[in-house]
Amino acid sequence: MKYSEKMVADLYKELLSVRMAEEKLVEIYALGKVPGHIHSGVGEEAAYIAPLMTRNENDYYKGTHRVVSAVHATGVTFNEIFAEILAKETGTSHGRGGVNHIARMDKGVIGTAGSLGVDTEVAIGAALSAKYLENGRIVYCYNGDGTHSRGNVHEAMNMAAIWKLPVLFICDDNQFAISANHANTISVPNPGADRAAGYGMPARVVHGDDALAVYDAAKELTDYIRAGNGPAVLEVKCYRWRGHFEGDQCAYRDKEITEEEHKKDCVANLEKYVLDNGILNAEDIELMRREIALELDQAVEFAETSPEPDPDSIFDGLYA
Repeated sequence: MKYSEKMVADLYKELLSVRMAEEKLVEIYALGKVPGHIHSGVGEEAAYIAPLMTRNENDYYKGTHRVVSAVHATGVTFNEIFAEILAKETGTSHGRGGVNHIARMDKGVIGTAGSLGVDTEVAIGAALSAKYLENGRIVYCYNGDGTHSRGNVHEAMNMAAIWKLPVLFICDDNQFAISANHANTISVPNPGADRAAGYGMPARVVHGDDALAVYDAAKELTDYIRAGNGPAVLEVKCYRWRGHFEGDQCAYRDKEITEEEHKKDCVANLEKYVLDNGILNAEDIELMRREIALELDQAVEFAETSPEPDPDSIFDGLYA
């Protein structure tokens, strides 16, 4: 596929921004600033960001508990993201959602549920609405490889296929469902793509260390969906660089394999591409890094100095 230099530069900047945001999240969590647990997505950013580069402004996004900073690619600011992570009134959900449940409906960000897979059913509800209203919107619905084994996900995929709903199901296959690897939990090598055939959906499998390959596959499948053909599945092979949650010692993993997988870095690989092809130079990238670092520092400061939610508003927003 032929790429515009602007698209590649934008993809690199967003990929780098989310990588640095995920690293910042780990940093402030270690300082005790984040209520609850976090599930770092460092190393898996291309699985989330590259497909979103094919997104139209009004499309829906349903993420996961990992790579929570990816909502930035929908137009949500880091100020709002980090304020929500720190449970402040200025966050996307006025501090009610926290790190795992960032939502912003005016940006199409559906948010995630407290139980894995349940939000997939919500996502196809958004797709049904889009089809009924004929507004051209599609849904980017992300789940991990473990969640793709849950019954509610398969029920949602079946319904989406029967009704030809405009959904791209994206499987972030990072090889582990908490501490269980594929060999112990999944009967097929590709938990998202191999099961798509049972619902008559087209599917593609790509590696998450190549952001442009992920973009290509997502563009092909979203074009198919936008043409009214119904849902499709994109499976992105990644590796979970860190533990399931911060503090997970990962005793169940082979350290040598983990170290080897760290060399397959989607950000570093795309950086090499933009440099080799003259899209950006080293000075451009260094300036970009400084600007992103400043933006993130300011976002954390904004979040820390923002007010706590008013206790008297605890019952606000319970009903739509």
